[in-house]
Amino acid sequence: MSKLISRSSFLKALVGFGAAGVSGKLFFDWAQNSQPITYRWLGPSMSFGHKIRDSKRLSAPPSKVAESQKAVTIIGGGIAGLSAAWWLKRQGFSDFVLLELEKTVGGNSAAGKNDISPYPWGAHYVPLANVESEYVRALFEELGIITGYNGSGTATYNELYLCHDPQERLLKDGSFHEGLIPKRGLQESDKLELARFFHLMHEFRAAVGADDKHAFSIPIELSSRDAQFRELDNLSMAQWLEIRDFRSRPLLWYVNYCCRDDYGASTANVSAWAGIHYFAGRRGTASNAEHNSVVTWPEGNNFIVERLRSQLTDHIVTGTAVAQLKPEGDGIIARLVNGESQNESLIRSKCAVFAAPRFISGHVIDAEHSVAPHHLTYAPWLVANISLNRTPEGPGTGLSWDNVSYTSKSLGYVVATHQNITTRAGKTVITYYYPLSDLAPARAREELSSASAGKWAALIVKDLEAMHPGIRREIISVDMWPWGHGMIRPSVGFIWGDTRRNMQRNIGNIFFAHSDMSGISNFEEAQYHGVEAAKKVLSALGHGARA
Repeated sequence: MSKLISRSSFLKALVGFGAAGVSGKLFFDWAQNSQPITYRWLGPSMSFGHKIRDSKRLSAPPSKVAESQKAVTIIGGGIAGLSAAWWLKRQGFSDFVLLELEKTVGGNSAAGKNDISPYPWGAHYVPLANVESEYVRALFEELGIITGYNGSGTATYNELYLCHDPQERLLKDGSFHEGLIPKRGLQESDKLELARFFHLMHEFRAAVGADDKHAFSIPIELSSRDAQFRELDNLSMAQWLEIRDFRSRPLLWYVNYCCRDDYGASTANVSAWAGIHYFAGRRGTASNAEHNSVVTWPEGNNFIVERLRSQLTDHIVTGTAVAQLKPEGDGIIARLVNGESQNESLIRSKCAVFAAPRFISGHVIDAEHSVAPHHLTYAPWLVANISLNRTPEGPGTGLSWDNVSYTSKSLGYVVATHQNITTRAGKTVITYYYPLSDLAPARAREELSSASAGKWAALIVKDLEAMHPGIRREIISVDMWPWGHGMIRPSVGFIWGDTRRNMQRNIGNIFFAHSDMSGISNFEEAQYHGVEAAKKVLSALGHGARA
């Protein structure tokens, strides 16, 4: 294929990582009458966050700044923080405030919107809830995602929110086929290995330990503690596959894809326990959908965020960072900085829920000694939302919600407009996911930051052009969102090791809540830790739980 973007176009690219709001245009120098592609480099408020991180003390003495009081302060407005607030309010407790550094809550479930469609900047679906995922089911019932239960007790989901067919397709050997498991061009040995692998995953999914717990549960804290399962955490998924004599290239590609998709890391950097959990942990069912179905929305999980936010509006303060969180006497004092005015203030509380990513805690909490930052590794990601004049085409299976290429380093794209109830073809937005999983995290963050926004936009267009020749002519714009610490990685030994166990210990009346504490970054884990932290707060305050 001819070179897509000229050398001069690359040299015209502007700035890199962290310069939110930078924009530019990509030109196809050789194409007559071609329209330039507009790109923008957006992202979270890293400069503000870094400034707070590097500033250990406020510039003004405590006696010179405004002070307020709340029984509970929640730091972080991602799913964990929102879930803690949701549970407090659900229990009839309202003396709390939720502080968020960004201008909007949501964390990795952030979203955007243009005149074509809403779209996600990160998390974009939730699988059917397991029986043990009680908090998920309670929220889904409240939000109308689960509309009831049949006579057998199986949940019925809102048809509007179940992912519409077709759900997935894979581009392999020149054509798309249904599903993401490679099917085309397989040898007989490949088919046998695939069958053997999924048979083992089925056994793991059904396995129960001597403690009568499933070997792999969601949330993972409810999983069996049996040594025969926990010891899988001491191997990488790549090592486990090798020990089990799995050699099939299509199978290894698929398992690696799944680990990159959920964990932002390759099988070599994911524990076997976590790798197997991807396949064995999901046991959700629905009376009106297949067991592997998911719920999703054009804006992704921001659909849930907005409904939680609307319940909690009076409790949320955005654009405010916590510079310091310090136990003091029988309470806690938080030092705050407003992002726009730079004004400083104090808030005194009986309890706090620290629901921000855990690597931040060492910079904020004076008494934080339980977690060494070098024990935590985070996967960098680049997410892009591409607006198109028409839906992408391709040979074989038609456009699906999730569209992946066997030969791409990306994870492909999901279609934001897939859930729209319309038969009209027209403009659309696709959300493209690119985990920098081939590099060590620190090196990957450097790669993400050192390349210009224009170079990243060109890479994305080139990758999409390989999937859909000619698609560059249909691209209106490319909006990019870098996640330097996109998600924690479940590295070897992390799930059942000392670091994760230490992360769950409170510091006085400071309680922790984040998916980091599971080692797996998804909605269910974040929600679980948020609710559990809220329960601890209520207990510490002597507030009785509602039935």
